[in-house]
Amino acid sequence: MKRINMIIVLCFLTLTLQAQQNNESYSRTITKFGGSYTIGEAFSLDNFGCGLTSMKYRFFNPFSPGGFYYGLGGADIKRTIGGVFIGNLRPLTVGWRKEIADPLGLDISFTSVLGSRITDNSNNDRFFLGAKPMIGAFFVINDNIDIELAYEPMIHLLNLCGTDISQKTSHDLSLSIVLKQFTLTKKLGWYSTAP
Repeated sequence: MKRINMIIVLCFLTLTLQAQQNNESYSRTITKFGGSYTIGEAFSLDNFGCGLTSMKYRFFNPFSPGGFYYGLGGADIKRTIGGVFIGNLRPLTVGWRKEIADPLGLDISFTSVLGSRITDNSNNDRFFLGAKPMIGAFFVINDNIDIELAYEPMIHLLNLCGTDISQKTSHDLSLSIVLKQFTLTKKLGWYSTAP
Protein backbone atom coordinates (compact mmCIF):
# COMPACT_ATOMS: atom_id res chain seq x y z
CA MET A 1 0.00 0.00 0.00
CA LYS A 2 2.86 2.38 0.81
CA ARG A 3 4.34 1.75 -2.62
CA ILE A 4 1.08 2.69 -4.37
CA ASN A 5 0.78 5.89 -2.31
CA MET A 6 4.36 6.80 -3.23
CA ILE A 7 3.65 6.27 -6.95
CA ILE A 8 0.50 8.44 -6.75
CA VAL A 9 2.41 11.24 -4.98
CA LEU A 10 5.19 11.10 -7.62
CA CYS A 11 2.62 11.27 -10.43
CA PHE A 12 0.99 14.37 -8.93
CA LEU A 13 4.39 15.97 -8.37
CA THR A 14 5.35 15.33 -12.00
CA LEU A 15 2.08 16.80 -13.27
CA THR A 16 2.52 19.87 -11.06
CA LEU A 17 6.07 20.48 -12.28
CA GLN A 18 5.03 20.02 -15.89
CA ALA A 19 2.17 22.49 -15.50
CA GLN A 20 4.63 25.11 -14.21
CA GLN A 21 7.09 24.70 -17.09
CA ASN A 22 7.64 27.72 -19.30
CA ASN A 23 5.71 27.36 -22.56
CA GLU A 24 8.28 29.40 -24.47
CA SER A 25 12.05 28.96 -24.65
CA TYR A 26 14.77 30.80 -26.56
CA SER A 27 18.02 29.41 -27.94
CA ARG A 28 20.95 30.93 -29.81
CA THR A 29 23.09 28.46 -31.76
CA ILE A 30 25.90 28.44 -34.28
CA THR A 31 26.67 25.56 -36.61
CA LYS A 32 30.08 25.31 -38.28
CA PHE A 33 30.75 23.47 -41.54
CA GLY A 34 34.32 23.64 -42.74
CA GLY A 35 37.35 22.23 -44.38
CA SER A 36 40.67 21.89 -42.61
CA TYR A 37 44.23 21.65 -43.78
CA THR A 38 46.22 19.48 -41.34
CA ILE A 39 49.97 19.55 -40.79
CA GLY A 40 51.51 16.55 -38.99
CA GLU A 41 54.36 16.32 -36.49
CA ALA A 42 57.05 16.97 -39.11
CA PHE A 43 56.87 19.74 -41.70
CA SER A 44 57.27 17.78 -44.95
CA LEU A 45 55.29 17.32 -48.16
CA ASP A 46 53.92 13.87 -47.18
CA ASN A 47 52.78 15.21 -43.80
CA PHE A 48 49.85 17.31 -45.05
CA GLY A 49 46.21 16.25 -45.15
CA CYS A 50 42.80 17.71 -45.81
CA GLY A 51 39.55 16.94 -44.02
CA LEU A 52 36.09 18.14 -43.08
CA THR A 53 34.71 19.24 -39.74
CA SER A 54 31.24 19.97 -38.42
CA MET A 55 30.03 21.11 -35.00
CA LYS A 56 27.01 22.75 -33.39
CA TYR A 57 27.29 25.09 -30.41
CA ARG A 58 24.70 26.60 -28.06
CA PHE A 59 25.16 29.87 -26.17
CA PHE A 60 24.74 29.81 -22.39
CA ASN A 61 22.87 33.14 -22.56
CA PRO A 62 20.50 33.05 -25.54
CA PHE A 63 19.69 36.77 -25.27
CA SER A 64 23.20 37.95 -26.17
CA PRO A 65 24.70 37.56 -29.68
CA GLY A 66 28.16 37.14 -28.14
CA GLY A 67 29.52 35.34 -25.12
CA PHE A 68 30.23 31.87 -23.80
CA TYR A 69 28.99 28.75 -25.60
CA TYR A 70 29.23 24.97 -25.37
CA GLY A 71 29.04 22.04 -27.76
CA LEU A 72 28.43 18.34 -27.15
CA GLY A 73 29.54 15.77 -29.68
CA GLY A 74 31.22 16.40 -32.99
CA ALA A 75 34.07 14.97 -35.00
CA ASP A 76 36.95 15.73 -37.28
CA ILE A 77 36.23 13.50 -40.24
CA LYS A 78 39.10 11.04 -40.76
CA ARG A 79 42.05 12.11 -42.88
CA THR A 80 45.47 10.67 -43.71
CA ILE A 81 48.82 12.26 -42.85
CA GLY A 82 52.07 10.47 -43.64
CA GLY A 83 50.31 7.09 -43.99
CA VAL A 84 48.47 7.43 -40.66
CA PHE A 85 44.67 7.76 -40.49
CA ILE A 86 43.62 10.47 -38.04
CA GLY A 87 40.22 10.49 -36.34
CA ASN A 88 39.17 12.82 -33.52
CA LEU A 89 35.92 12.78 -31.57
CA ARG A 90 34.98 15.96 -29.70
CA PRO A 91 32.89 15.10 -26.61
CA LEU A 92 32.83 18.60 -25.10
CA THR A 93 33.72 22.10 -26.26
CA VAL A 94 33.56 25.32 -24.24
CA GLY A 95 34.28 28.64 -25.90
CA TRP A 96 33.74 32.38 -26.18
CA ARG A 97 32.74 34.24 -29.33
CA LYS A 98 31.97 37.91 -29.99
CA GLU A 99 32.12 40.63 -32.62
CA ILE A 100 35.03 42.93 -31.71
CA ALA A 101 34.81 45.60 -34.41
CA ASP A 102 32.03 45.34 -36.98
CA PRO A 103 32.28 43.21 -39.15
CA LEU A 104 35.19 41.34 -37.49
CA GLY A 105 35.01 39.05 -34.47
CA LEU A 106 37.04 36.71 -32.29
CA ASP A 107 36.32 33.05 -31.44
CA ILE A 108 38.27 31.15 -28.74
CA SER A 109 37.48 27.63 -27.53
CA PHE A 110 38.87 24.57 -25.77
CA THR A 111 37.83 21.07 -26.85
CA SER A 112 38.42 17.69 -25.23
CA VAL A 113 39.42 15.03 -27.76
CA LEU A 114 39.21 11.25 -27.93
CA GLY A 115 41.66 10.55 -30.70
CA SER A 116 42.74 7.60 -32.79
CA ARG A 117 45.72 7.04 -35.04
CA ILE A 118 45.62 3.95 -37.29
CA THR A 119 48.17 2.77 -39.83
CA ASP A 120 46.81 1.39 -43.09
CA ASN A 121 49.24 -1.46 -43.70
CA SER A 122 49.35 -3.04 -40.21
CA ASN A 123 47.28 -3.67 -37.12
CA ASN A 124 49.05 -0.95 -35.16
CA ASP A 125 46.80 1.68 -33.64
CA ARG A 126 46.67 4.16 -30.79
CA PHE A 127 43.78 5.64 -28.83
CA PHE A 128 44.38 8.61 -26.56
CA LEU A 129 42.94 11.58 -24.72
CA GLY A 130 43.87 15.01 -25.99
CA ALA A 131 42.87 18.65 -26.20
CA LYS A 132 42.33 21.11 -29.04
CA PRO A 133 42.49 24.78 -28.14
CA MET A 134 41.26 27.01 -30.96
CA ILE A 135 41.67 30.66 -31.86
CA GLY A 136 39.79 32.05 -34.80
CA ALA A 137 38.76 35.27 -36.48
CA PHE A 138 35.42 35.61 -38.23
CA PHE A 139 33.92 38.00 -40.74
CA VAL A 140 30.20 38.76 -40.49
CA ILE A 141 28.42 38.35 -43.84
CA ASN A 142 24.86 38.97 -42.57
CA ASP A 143 22.50 38.05 -39.70
CA ASN A 144 22.65 34.36 -40.67
CA ILE A 145 26.18 33.66 -41.93
CA ASP A 146 29.79 34.25 -40.86
CA ILE A 147 33.04 33.11 -42.45
CA GLU A 148 35.71 31.95 -39.97
CA LEU A 149 39.42 31.21 -40.26
CA ALA A 150 40.87 29.30 -37.28
CA TYR A 151 44.01 27.62 -35.99
CA GLU A 152 43.66 24.45 -33.85
CA PRO A 153 46.68 22.54 -32.52
CA MET A 154 46.03 18.94 -31.41
CA ILE A 155 47.73 18.31 -28.06
CA HIS A 156 48.33 14.70 -26.97
CA LEU A 157 47.72 14.28 -23.21
CA LEU A 158 47.32 10.64 -22.21
CA ASN A 159 47.51 7.24 -23.95
CA LEU A 160 44.44 5.07 -23.44
CA CYS A 161 45.64 1.99 -25.33
CA GLY A 162 47.52 0.85 -28.40
CA THR A 163 51.03 0.86 -29.76
CA ASP A 164 53.25 3.85 -30.39
CA ILE A 165 52.38 5.54 -33.70
CA SER A 166 53.50 8.87 -35.13
CA GLN A 167 51.25 11.90 -35.67
CA LYS A 168 50.17 12.16 -32.02
CA THR A 169 50.19 15.92 -32.42
CA SER A 170 49.00 17.92 -35.41
CA HIS A 171 47.97 21.42 -36.43
CA ASP A 172 44.74 22.31 -38.22
CA LEU A 173 44.05 25.44 -40.23
CA SER A 174 40.33 25.56 -40.96
CA LEU A 175 38.00 27.71 -43.01
CA SER A 176 34.35 27.42 -41.98
CA ILE A 177 30.92 28.71 -42.88
CA VAL A 178 29.08 29.52 -39.65
CA LEU A 179 25.28 29.41 -39.65
CA LYS A 180 23.70 31.51 -36.87
CA GLN A 181 20.22 30.96 -35.44
CA PHE A 182 18.19 32.67 -32.74
CA THR A 183 15.00 30.67 -32.20
CA LEU A 184 11.88 30.77 -30.10
CA THR A 185 10.30 27.41 -29.29
CA LYS A 186 6.68 27.40 -28.18
CA LYS A 187 5.03 24.43 -26.48
CA LEU A 188 1.44 23.82 -27.51
CA GLY A 189 -1.24 21.58 -26.07
CA TRP A 190 -1.78 18.20 -27.68
CA TYR A 191 -5.03 19.28 -29.39
CA SER A 192 -3.89 22.79 -30.29
CA THR A 193 -3.87 23.81 -33.93
CA ALA A 194 -1.08 25.96 -35.26
CA PRO A 195 -2.23 29.36 -36.54
